[in-house]
Order: sequence, then structure tokens, then C-alpha cells
Amino acid sequence: MLLPSVTLHPTTDMATVVQTLTLDRDVARAIELLEKLEASGEVPVHKIQSLKKVLQSEFCTAIREVYQYMHETIPVNGCPEFRARATAKATVAAFAASEGHSHPRVVELPKTDEGLGFNVMGGKEQNSPIYISRIIPGGVAERQGGLKRGDQLLSVNGVQKRRESLHTATTRHQN
Repeated sequence: MLLPSVTLHPTTDMATVVQTLTLDRDVARAIELLEKLEASGEVPVHKIQSLKKVLQSEFCTAIREVYQYMHETIPVNGCPEFRARATAKATVAAFAASEGHSHPRVVELPKTDEGLGFNVMGGKEQNSPIYISRIIPGGVAERQGGLKRGDQLLSVNGVQKRRESLHTATTRHQN
């Protein structure tokens, strides 16, 4: 994945950095460079064509749109780590949506002594929805098969999770 360009203003010190998101331009430039590489004959054509196909795919476009949205929505004064975490979470959600799970659905998991078999991340304290970050191998969620990494947790037993902290969401249903 291509990273955002950073523009430095010569009249400011190095502590003041303004980030400009140029993903569309960066991808277009990458494709242009791939075409030059293809013309040089240094790399097998099928490998270059595969990479160009990925860069020009609807999925890559969707990921760029997620990054653009996150860049525009997170306050400029937010720390870079916060922006990176939020963008990563949005990307996980985009991956889930690409697998055909973009609409809400009900998944029922039996409560067992071993737990529900998945981990979550996000929450109100990170200004993010709560997402499934990991399906535990051999756990209830994996055996049931209805949840995927990147799914957003909307409610549990009828209790809304959209504006809940991660701590509250994880402790409320443990007993």
C-alpha cells in the first residue's frame, strides 16, 4: 500500500509537518513507473500486469477511498498514531466488506466456559466502532463460522455497542 506524501514548508521548523494525501496521484505514478519497467523488459510482463491489475482494481480504489475518508475526518491536530490506528481499522472493515459482509447480519454464538472465540478492538475511547480483530483458532466463533475479522460489533444481546468503550463492551458480557 502506498503511503501519503509529506510536504515540508521551508519557512517552518521540522516539528511542523503538513501531510497531504495524494494516493490517487501516487497510484497513477506507480502505474506509470510499472509501464516503464515493463517496456525495459527487466521484469517478467505477467508480474507487472498482475501488479497493475491490483492497483487498478475496484478493491484498491475502495481502500484508497477509506484512507481518503479517514484523512479528511480525523482532526489535523490528532496525533499520527491515532490517525494510523483509525485508518488501519477502517481498512480492516473494507476488507470485510469486500468479502461480501457489508450488511448487518445476526450471528448467534453459544456462551461457553472458553468464551466466544474472538477478540475486539476500537471503542468510544478511540473514536471508533468496535471491530472483530481476531477469530481465535478452534474457538466458538471459528467453529460457528458466522463472524469474520473486520466485522463491526453493532449489538450483543440487544445492547447497542456503537458508542460504547472497549472496556465496557468486553466486561459487560463476561459474566
